[in-house]
Order: sequence, then structure tokens, then C-alpha cells
Amino acid sequence: MDDDWTTVCPDPGQVKAVARELLALARDPRDVRTDSNGNEFRIPPYLAELYMVPAKPPAPKRARRSKTEDDE
Repeated sequence: MDDDWTTVCPDPGQVKAVARELLALARDPRDVRTDSNGNEFRIPPYLAELYMVPAKPPAPKRARRSKTEDDE
């Protein structure tokens, strides 16, 4: 059952942040399991795919011109 699960090994200072991110992406909190005294996480394939895909960068903001007296 867990053979296709992925192990995520965050840097020591990033464990809590990674746990929060994984739990936010998971369909069910039980999909995020811990290993190695809570320093590694085992996640199912769907969650690994969501976690490994980089987030889309925000769309660039359009530049706006301010109105001047000549434009009126």
C-alpha cells in the first residue's frame, strides 16, 4: 500500500513549515505521516505531485498611467 509513497526530508529548520504546507495541500490529514522522530514525512502520490510542482508565479501587474491635464 505505502510502496509508492514519497518521503520528504526537509532541512532541520524547515520541518514545521513543510508540515504546515503538506497538511494544507492534503485531502486528509492522515495522508501526511511522519518518520524519523517527526523529521521526515511520508506522503501519497497525489500529494507528492501537488507538493513538487512549483506554484505559479503571480501575474505581472499592469502599469497604469496617471491622468495629466493634457489627457483630458
